[in-house]
Amino acid sequence: MILDDLKNLKNYENILPDIKKCIDFIGSHDLNSMQKGHYEIDGTNLYVNIDEYTTKEKNESFPELHRKYADIQTVISGKEFIGYSKTENCKTEIEYNEEKDIEFLKGDCEYFQAEKGRFFIFLPNEIHHPCIMNGKKEQIKKAVFKIKVY
Repeated sequence: MILDDLKNLKNYENILPDIKKCIDFIGSHDLNSMQKGHYEIDGTNLYVNIDEYTTKEKNESFPELHRKYADIQTVISGKEFIGYSKTENCKTEIEYNEEKDIEFLKGDCEYFQAEKGRFFIFLPNEIHHPCIMNGKKEQIKKAVFKIKVY
């Protein structure tokens, strides 16, 4: 997991070369005015989902991981917590769905605040638990860039 300020995203291009395309997309689109939905940047190799939802309590969802895609998550409006966990702290709750590239797990996470101006990178097989309330339920708008790695 990487957590940093959005202005520093360019510093991570060596980790995932398609980060440059994400930076270009952010620079040429007003994420705040984009409608909820799926936007292809480079077909299935790179796309962004603009999501809107209400945060949840920890016990209302499961931590997750992806095997094919890395996530770059950045909150557009609102605040939430996103959890992170080591593999040894979790066990499979719902088996991996290859079509959706997601596996749900059960276990303990350490939580970090997600807010406008920050981003998180989760590489394949890194366990994360997004959408968690920050003291109270709140409306969130978030961009999740999906970069195909495998």
